[in-house]
Amino acid sequence: MASNVLGGLAGGEAIPLSVITGFLGSGKTTLLNRLLRDPDLGDCAVLVNELGEVGIDHLMVQELQENVVLLESGCLCCAVRSDLVEGLRGLFVQRLRGEVPPFRRVIIETTGLADPVPVIHTLMTDPLLLERFRLDAMVTTVDACHGAAQLDAYPEAVKQVVVADRIVLTKLDLCPASADGLRARLRALNAGAEALGADEAMASRLFGAASFDPASKDARLLHWLGEAAANEEAAEHSFVHTACLRADQPLDWTAFTAWLGETLSVHGPEVLRCKGILDVAGRDRPVVINGVQHVFYPADELHAWPAGPRQSRIVFITRDLAPSALARSFRERFAARRDAIAAR
Repeated sequence: MASNVLGGLAGGEAIPLSVITGFLGSGKTTLLNRLLRDPDLGDCAVLVNELGEVGIDHLMVQELQENVVLLESGCLCCAVRSDLVEGLRGLFVQRLRGEVPPFRRVIIETTGLADPVPVIHTLMTDPLLLERFRLDAMVTTVDACHGAAQLDAYPEAVKQVVVADRIVLTKLDLCPASADGLRARLRALNAGAEALGADEAMASRLFGAASFDPASKDARLLHWLGEAAANEEAAEHSFVHTACLRADQPLDWTAFTAWLGETLSVHGPEVLRCKGILDVAGRDRPVVINGVQHVFYPADELHAWPAGPRQSRIVFITRDLAPSALARSFRERFAARRDAIAAR
């Protein structure tokens, strides 16, 4: 195994820990899946945080399933600091007991609405974590198609850029014309972070740096960290809702794509994110759907069904759109049982 990224862990040396953050739909899970195929990250554990009662993203992490831990409390910020701490402690104990394969690095993938500042504060101040882990890199994905608008609308997106050691620009192939302007804006927010295209984002360029240093960032970060230390209140996103849809019977692909197209034609601007794993009639493997607002990406397949019931699971993260409207439309179109659909 190459050691330039992971380094040695002699004696009680702290385990390097990296965070991949970025706004909804910016390609965090895609990046993580590609990185986990790198031999340099062959002994890496992953913690995945999701928003919504139906976990999807952790099922899309196709490598190292034994070392994937799902943090299900919603946004990984003030309200769930204890969830993060317990997740890391539990992972370390499992490692000592031999209950999970040995790992020499941990990567946390946050939900797209996470404020990264409380995460950093927790990782750098919790005494029990400091004994075993060290934060060495904050990696932020930015969507070339939607990144500028997200920076305009959401303070979390700005914070995700400001704290970054490395910025990964995704979807440049879809929106090449926006690249120069977006790069200039990112430099204005964080001149010290190297901005890489997704094809350049190898583990050796993202991880393995010196420990994360807030003093080297924009002065706003130190101010935000001070606020995080003083404020233990839960962060709220009152405008954000999740519609979590399930179907127990296989879906007809043509009918589903027609319903999805109609839904997006009416509600596209309010759909911050849509992701799902579908049981499609005539397909043996689960079909993955993935989109942001009106933009949907080609459907893909997982290698196999994850543990649990074989059913379709779809999550819509919306802005000012009642989940009940989506649930009712889905139920009416596909005649799903009322108790098979959850929305909140």
